[in-house]
Amino acid sequence: MTVSTLSSDRILVSALELFSTRGYAATSVREICEAAQITKPTLYHFFGSKEGVFQALVKGILDGFVRQTREIVEAPGSVEDRLKALARGHFAYALENVQVIRFLHGLLNMPGESSPPVDLVRFYERFVGLMAALVDQAVADGLLAPGPTSVRMLVFMGAIGEAVHGYLFCKQPELTPELADLLVETVFDGWRLAPSDQRSKKS
Repeated sequence: MTVSTLSSDRILVSALELFSTRGYAATSVREICEAAQITKPTLYHFFGSKEGVFQALVKGILDGFVRQTREIVEAPGSVEDRLKALARGHFAYALENVQVIRFLHGLLNMPGESSPPVDLVRFYERFVGLMAALVDQAVADGLLAPGPTSVRMLVFMGAIGEAVHGYLFCKQPELTPELADLLVETVFDGWRLAPSDQRSKKS
C-alpha cells in the first residue's frame, strides 16, 4: 500500500466519522483535513472537493455491497444456503461497520438539499435485483412455489433490516448467525412448494 493510498483512505475514514455524526452540511473541509491529519491541497488532489469526498465514500460503500452480494449469489450451493449467507453477511457487516450503517441511514433521512444527490434507486435495483434473480431461478427450477418476487424481496429485506435497526437503536436482537439462519428458514418456508406440488413436479 502506497503513501498516497494511505492518505486517501485516511480522508475517507475521517469523512465517514464526521458525516455519520454531524452530517454532510455541518462538516467542513478543514475538519476533515484536521481529522485525517492532511493538508487541504492533499484532499483536493485526491477528491477535488468535499462533495468529491462524499461521492467517493458513497460509491465505495454501495459498490462494496453490490460486489459482496454478487459473490454470494453466484457462489455454489442451494438457494436457501445462499440467502442464509446473505443474511449472515448483512449482520456481520452491521456489527463491524456501525458508522457506515448510520451514515447510510442519514442519506435516507436527510433532506435532499443538505447533501449531494445520490442515485440510491440505481443501487437498490442492482442490489435487490441480484437476490430477486436468485429466487426467480429457484421458481423456474421448480424448487420454490411461484409468487410475487417483489413482495418476497420486501419480506426478506424487511426481516433483515428490522433486525439491524433494532440492534442499532436498542442493542437487540443480537445479530448472530443463528438468528440470520432462523430468519431465512422462517421466510423460506412460506415460499416452498406444497408436498403435493413437489410430487407433481417429480412425476
